[in-house]
Amino acid sequence: MKDLKREITLMAGIIVLSVIAVTTLGISKISSSLNVSSAAETEEETEELVFSKTVSSLKAGRKSQFAVTGGEEGIIWSVSDRKRAAINQNGVLQGKRAGKVTVYAKSASDIISYTVDIEGKKKIAIDAGHQKQGDSSTEPAGPGSSVKKAKVAGGATGVATGVPEYQLTLDVAKKLQKELLDRGYEVYMVRTKNNVNISNKKRAVKANKSGSDIYIRIHGDSAASSSARGASALYPSKSNPYVGKLSKKSLKLSKAVLDSYCDVTGFRNRGCIIRDDLTGTNWSEIPVTLIEMGFMSNSAEDRKMQKKTFQNKMAKGMADGIDSYFGY
Repeated sequence: MKDLKREITLMAGIIVLSVIAVTTLGISKISSSLNVSSAAETEEETEELVFSKTVSSLKAGRKSQFAVTGGEEGIIWSVSDRKRAAINQNGVLQGKRAGKVTVYAKSASDIISYTVDIEGKKKIAIDAGHQKQGDSSTEPAGPGSSVKKAKVAGGATGVATGVPEYQLTLDVAKKLQKELLDRGYEVYMVRTKNNVNISNKKRAVKANKSGSDIYIRIHGDSAASSSARGASALYPSKSNPYVGKLSKKSLKLSKAVLDSYCDVTGFRNRGCIIRDDLTGTNWSEIPVTLIEMGFMSNSAEDRKMQKKTFQNKMAKGMADGIDSYFGY
């Protein structure tokens, strides 16, 4: 009888252990299932951050939408150079200044980047007239011309300041360069220093080869009379044997730049003047104007044109005219 009770007790223990084992196994399976689900959710949350919408190049002044997939919510957008481009927190990129810029998209767990080429609205060739030393050797006044002219004249000198024309033109040209770059243009500088020897023909050829859309020639004026004042713009006529086909566009350019220049500086507007004897104009293959900024033989205008703050106005006036010419 005792043996029977012992056997029953033993069987009951085995049954209890079996139940516990089955229960434990079930819990283990549930736990395993939960872990798999959790891992899947984690994997989904940390999906790789990638660009889904980009642009490789963008014109200055234009906008383009960027977008990403993956990562975590709350993407933070930024750019490497805020002078060249800006991007808002909706991923809209706006080009500002020509050059390369990197766009960054950052989530809490990742950051990715994309390089964009900001293209200039247009390209402008600027020639600061004259140079430290003139060159009296000659060159053809135009393609195929039998008429020969000095390669580079010496230029004028400020009657009150004693500053040479080559220095004035370079100072203003550099300020115009900066102003145009800030407005989203590309700029080609025919010269960036005074100690060069570049003929007027070569200056035009360099501007032609630069891929520029227009050619701005910067000069200071001079006259026998100290009372002569104001600014003018020189352009080729329709009957010019070398660049007559550029006359209409060159006149439009000359008028746009001169009018804006005079509006900003307050200088007298002497108007647009036909000149078919300018070598630097006759070799041009793109619309061209020569801006006579003011009279260096007039003491008041000479002093004014040497002031750095006024030179900023001179550059702004020309840039406004270039904007006007292109319709910006």
